[in-house]
This record gives sequence, C-alpha cells and structure tokens, in this order.
Amino acid sequence: MIDEVAMRSTRIYEKVVDRLKASIANGEYMPGDPLPSERNLMEQLGVSRSSLREAFRVMELLGLIESIPGKGRFVRQPQAAEGEGASIQLEDSAILELMEARRILDPAIAAESAMRATPADLMKIMRVISLTEKMMALPSSRAQADFDFHLALAEATHNFVFVNITRMNFDLILATHDKIYGHLEDKNAFLNEHRRMYDAIFDHDAEGARQSAAAHIERIYKTLNRTFSAAAK
Repeated sequence: MIDEVAMRSTRIYEKVVDRLKASIANGEYMPGDPLPSERNLMEQLGVSRSSLREAFRVMELLGLIESIPGKGRFVRQPQAAEGEGASIQLEDSAILELMEARRILDPAIAAESAMRATPADLMKIMRVISLTEKMMALPSSRAQADFDFHLALAEATHNFVFVNITRMNFDLILATHDKIYGHLEDKNAFLNEHRRMYDAIFDHDAEGARQSAAAHIERIYKTLNRTFSAAAK
C-alpha cells in the first residue's frame, strides 16, 4: 500500500507508476493482459482515484499501457519498463532535432518553474547544482547531473506532462551521452548556466528563467551543430 500522507513531499502518481512498472517487469501483468479495475487498484495501492488516473496518463505516454474504449486498460510491451532506450545510438541529425525541440521546451519549463517552484523545489534544485560540481569529470556523470537538474526544474512546474517529456528526452540523451557530452567540454559554462537558471527561478523571475534556459540550450545546440558539421566534411 502507498501511504499518501507519508508521501506528501513526492508525487504519489510516480509511486503508482513505479509499482505498476514493476508488476509488468516481473510478469505479473503480461502483454495484452487487462489491468485490474480502478476500484481494485485503488484498494490494492491505497491511493486516490485522481492519483491512479494521473499514473495511467503517464503510463500511456510512456507506451506501457493502452486504453480501449468500453473494454479497459491493457498492458503493452513490458520491455519499455526496462528502459530499452539504453541500447539506442542516435544519428547526429536526430540529436540535433532533439536539441531543436529542447530549444522550445526548456525555456517554457524554466519559466513555468519560476512561477510555481516551492521552497522544497528550490532546495532540491540547489542540491542538484551542488552535486553537479562534483560530477563534472566524465561525460557520463555530467549527463546524469544534467538530467537531474532538468528533471528537478520540470518537477518544479508541478505539471506531469513536463516531467515525463523531460524524462523521455533524457532517456535518449543519456543513451547517447558519449556523442553529446564528449563534445561539450566547456564545463564552467555548463555549471554557470545552471546557476543562472536557478537564480532566476529562486527570484520567481519567469522571463529571466526563460532567457537563461534559452541561452543555455542555444549554446549547446550551436556547439553540437558546429561539431557534427565539421565531422561530416
């Protein structure tokens, strides 16, 4: 059972998603199996209907389940729960397209987090930045630190769509971290740009957060575009 009172500081729906993903991964629910009714799952997990339905929306976005009108919700492929994206290696053009999408998404997420961030959200973002300072040596550790930072910003929006878009984007980025972060050697700029975003969010300066995020992702996009173009010659 998931204790909603004890878990107020986290997103309850994320705990529901984790439990259902584990059930799919261990074979309790197989591809094509229907999920139990909402009432049964509410009783099993000890959560509200709203938390359960939010979890369903996330799982549909992740491609783990599908809803069939008049029939219910059914399990899709369980391997998605195991993060098969780890075997993906994106082409240079696909990496640039991913960054192009982030040129739109990241400033919006930063601005929204500036408007909605709670003191707990701000503490989490600052803690991630502090840890980032110790994780700059290897591309893989910088990739993880970058993910942790942008996920903390997305969580500060209190919008599950932003959270899960960020997760899906970084599933691809982390899978190809060597082709991305290996070319981003400007570690001080990386950290300073994160700090500037945090400062604007701390001040609840939505426009400042938007501009800082836009400058950050624009620099990364231009660096990768220049590097990939030179390699293609």
